[in-house]
Amino acid sequence: MGLPAAISVRMTNLRDQQLAWLDHISKTSGLTFTEIARAAGLTPSTLTRFKKQDINGHTLSAKTVKLIEDATNVPAYQTRTRPKLVSFSEGEAIPYQVEDTENPVLASLKSVVDNSNSLDLWELKTQSLSAAGYGLGMVVVVDRNATPHSGDCVCAQVYDDRRGTAATIFRVFRTPYLITAYRDREPEPPEVVDDHNIRIAGVVVAGIHVRH
Repeated sequence: MGLPAAISVRMTNLRDQQLAWLDHISKTSGLTFTEIARAAGLTPSTLTRFKKQDINGHTLSAKTVKLIEDATNVPAYQTRTRPKLVSFSEGEAIPYQVEDTENPVLASLKSVVDNSNSLDLWELKTQSLSAAGYGLGMVVVVDRNATPHSGDCVCAQVYDDRRGTAATIFRVFRTPYLITAYRDREPEPPEVVDDHNIRIAGVVVAGIHVRH
C-alpha cells in the first residue's frame, strides 16, 4: 500500500530541496557528493546512494542535514545566487586599461581582451598572491568563464549585505576555502566560498609586469 498522495508530494518536495541544496554545495565548492559526505563524517556513499534512490520520496534525516550544514557552512536548503554584477567594486585591485599601444606585448594583450567576452585585466594593489608569482603592481588576466580548481589563483567578490557593498579580493582557491599567499608574512584566516557572502568571479590565467 502506497503513501497518501499529500504525504508523498510533501516528501518529494523536500527531497527535491535537499537534492538542489547538495547540487549547489557541490557546484560552488568543487566537492563531489562523496567528498561532501566524508567532510560531514558520513559514510562516503551516503549521498551518492541518496541521489540514486527515489523510493517513496526518500529524504535525508535532520541529523544528516545538520552534519552537512556544519561541514560546509551552507545553511539548509540555501541555493541563492546573486545576479552578475555590471562591474566589480575596487578592493585589492583596480581595472586596468591598456594605454601604451606602442608596446607590442600590451597591444596584443589589448586585442585579445577586446575580442573576448570573458577576459578582464586587473592591476593588483595587494601582495596576497605574491608567493604564487603575482606581486603588487602586476597586471593579471582574469577569465570569468573558467572553472576554478583547487590550487588556482582566483578573483573573488566578498559581499556585505548589511552595508550593501562588495569588495574584490585575490586569493588562492583551496576547495572550499580562499587563502592568502603572502611571500613575507603569515597568511590571513581562510574564507569559505559559499556563493552568497563570498563567490569566485574568475580565474587568474596570466600576469605581466608593466612599467609605468
